[in-house]
Amino acid sequence: MSQQHQPCNLQEGLKQGDLKNFVEPLFTVDQYKSKMGADEDVIVIAFRTKDKNPAVDLMEFIEKGYTFVLDADISPGEERSGHYIVFVEIERNKSVPRQIDQLLNGISQLCNIKDWRFRYYKEMKSTEFSRENAIEHIPLTKEDYDARVVSGRNAEIGSFFDQGALESVNLDNEDNLTIEKPYAESFQAKLLDLGNYSDLKESISGAIQLDKEAIGQTIYLQKYLGNYEVSKISGKFLVRNGDRAIIIQKDRW
Repeated sequence: MSQQHQPCNLQEGLKQGDLKNFVEPLFTVDQYKSKMGADEDVIVIAFRTKDKNPAVDLMEFIEKGYTFVLDADISPGEERSGHYIVFVEIERNKSVPRQIDQLLNGISQLCNIKDWRFRYYKEMKSTEFSRENAIEHIPLTKEDYDARVVSGRNAEIGSFFDQGALESVNLDNEDNLTIEKPYAESFQAKLLDLGNYSDLKESISGAIQLDKEAIGQTIYLQKYLGNYEVSKISGKFLVRNGDRAIIIQKDRW
């Protein structure tokens, strides 16, 4: 039989153990976008709860109890698993490991969790939380965040281009894509998007361009890149690799 959670009167304060078995001991960092500012300036911490009422109580506890919290909110609806997400936004700076530690100490009193783990953005494995591990895994400055984003995007774009005989694929912090191929000139374009093929295809309005110039550019890209499906739509190129795709734009040929 599942435990029934009764909403707590925050005027009286939550009591120790009130959220026991309702908060998961694994939280994520930077998985979601900030609504309070630019992602390079604000860190988003996400906790999951097993019901809406505990999520509301946790959100209000965090929002009222910690001056360094810029905002706390809950997901508008439940996930497929039935869980709700509590989003916590704090300024990205070198005080973050200490602040998260303080946050967890308070939440631990409510849900009796002693061992917390966290997963940073797209990292595959979770890590035991400690201030030292937070320093190692979480970018604490704008510069570190930008570098992490560029590194992650390069890893994604590199795994996308797994066909053909390309020598190198590089993406800079302004999404300028440069591809090098042996015995050929480098190819440069602007990366506009990267994701699921069906989603990206729907995001481009217009029909496939079949004029002479578009056909010539499409054939060139197919020969240059290798085993990829390429279409030109509304001045942009949709490049497909299985169920993944990118949208690029090249103004000068």
